[in-house]
Amino acid sequence: MGDVIKLLPESVYNQIAAGEVVQRPASVIKELVENAIDAGATSVTVNIKDGGKELIQVVDNGCGMSATDSVKAFERHATSKISSAEDLYRLSTFGFRGEALASIASVAEVEMRTRKCEEEIGTQVIINGGDFVSQTPVNTPKGTQFFIKNLFYNIPARRKFLKSNSAETKHILSEFIRVAMCNPSVEMILYNNNTCIYNLPASGLRNRIASVVGKNIKNSLLDLSVKTSIIDIEGFITSPQSAKKSGAEQYLFVNDRFFRSPYFNKAVLQAYDNLINNDTQPSYFLYFTIDPSRIDVNISPAKTEIKFEDEQAIWQIINAAVRESLGKYGAIPMMDFDSDTSVEIPVYDSSKELREPVNYINPEFNPFEQEEPLAERSVKKTSGRSGYLDSMSFGRDIPEGWEILYKDNYDDFDKSSTEGDTFRSLIDEEEEEYISNGFGSDNVVQESLEIESSMQSDYEYIRISNRYVAVSRGRSLLLVDLPRAHRRIKYEEIISLADTGTSISQQELFPEPCSLSVRDIALLQSHRAELLDMGFEMMFGETDVVLRTIPVVLESLSPYDIVGALVENFADGLDNKAGIKDIFAVKMANLYSLNRRRNMQDEEIKDLLSSLFECREPKYTPDGKRVYTTIDEQEIIKRLK
Repeated sequence: MGDVIKLLPESVYNQIAAGEVVQRPASVIKELVENAIDAGATSVTVNIKDGGKELIQVVDNGCGMSATDSVKAFERHATSKISSAEDLYRLSTFGFRGEALASIASVAEVEMRTRKCEEEIGTQVIINGGDFVSQTPVNTPKGTQFFIKNLFYNIPARRKFLKSNSAETKHILSEFIRVAMCNPSVEMILYNNNTCIYNLPASGLRNRIASVVGKNIKNSLLDLSVKTSIIDIEGFITSPQSAKKSGAEQYLFVNDRFFRSPYFNKAVLQAYDNLINNDTQPSYFLYFTIDPSRIDVNISPAKTEIKFEDEQAIWQIINAAVRESLGKYGAIPMMDFDSDTSVEIPVYDSSKELREPVNYINPEFNPFEQEEPLAERSVKKTSGRSGYLDSMSFGRDIPEGWEILYKDNYDDFDKSSTEGDTFRSLIDEEEEEYISNGFGSDNVVQESLEIESSMQSDYEYIRISNRYVAVSRGRSLLLVDLPRAHRRIKYEEIISLADTGTSISQQELFPEPCSLSVRDIALLQSHRAELLDMGFEMMFGETDVVLRTIPVVLESLSPYDIVGALVENFADGLDNKAGIKDIFAVKMANLYSLNRRRNMQDEEIKDLLSSLFECREPKYTPDGKRVYTTIDEQEIIKRLK
């Protein structure tokens, strides 16, 4: 048998490396923008077309490259960042392995123009699919320009598995934002199909966060700062009142590099315990500064997973820092060490006689004797107070002078006592509590009247609470959750109008502008056609959007709730209209039901039950929760034995 092991051609192993480094257009932008930051650029402009599939252009004003370096940069493992293995543990830059340009050039048509500031003429290099095409002098501004065209044109299988243009654009925006958030001193601009999405001037960190996320977040940002021998942490968290059910902005950076860590995320969330609802999340922007030798950033090609040497200690520092920040701004109570919290202890007085406490014991008490039943003991009528207490003492001797302690209570009790109900107040404490909570005889009579009147409707029901009713249908009893019933009814109303294309809209008399991030505004603009089909007409500004018309079925909801649900909808990357409308209908129905949790009138309940049982699927909400449960006659017999 001959030799079977062989060396792969350069074009093949470059494409294999590209599979690790270049997963999608967003990966290309991440690598090129980070290289621009490493090159000392103070301004970076990105332009994409068709989600980055057709064109990715990155322009910076960094240091540029010489003619020799411009070609050498496309070789594998060519880098200016490290020269030995020890340098891997002292990294302070983004790119360092020298795989990015070689990998990108192997799967796209690449043109690079670059010029150093001290040179008059720059260099143009063209590489297609990993094959060198040309190197020529060119007149170009200081810095570097990259043109990445037809990504994965030579690997059809990889190109086929790219998502839609809107989905790929979403990933590009995410990568662009991450770099922008940790480099506020760099001007960053992003164009999508020649439309400016972000124009972020150089600024401070707070202003950069507000420019990216939206100006509304600025007032809810709480400063966080801690310095320790292990790590320094700076940044911002948001107040508990601004926690979101979805779409919370959560960013972690170490040495100006974005990374993910569910472990550290838990440290932040645990500090918010009992301050926010379980279904909400706070936003945070935390920047770690740590000795590079204490972390390993080379454990994944995307460099978003980082290994920390002192992981558990850092977890404790994060948790304590977030708690301190929340306490500093009044979100949680803090201990006041300046106030006098000492306890006054009385001085021992030797002139006073100390008496040993007396333990009263009945020597004749026998626990094995059969006790008289409680009901018989409770109805004994005694003539003296000591005799009365004897009947309660159950074998204990009563000290002299007890009458002073119990005089008032006993007098009132004795006056109201009658034969057979002396201890009624002791035995029926639960019944008294039941009456005090509003379920006394008057309430029972009133409820009986309500039940009797409700029996005249098509659906006989008994009101259990503001949320639940019991409905009699044939030989069964249905327990109905009213808010969930609202949700099912509203969902079918919205989806029915969307399916038939007869969405009736109404114009807002006083439209209220809703502040959004530039990313969210661009997202809504890219789906204008779908919005019009659903009955929404919008006006777009640079930092806000105005709802001019909305579907009539949503008139009771606030513009902020509607716009927020729309943004979440399109952020999911769905392209088919049916999927978008269905998810939107679910979210709108959920919002509607939450706004209707109140004490409904009888007529409203009757109408709701009638509408519910006319639904196509009345038993479940759109997200699969039960609207009602059935108890049939056999179940009742079983329960009553």
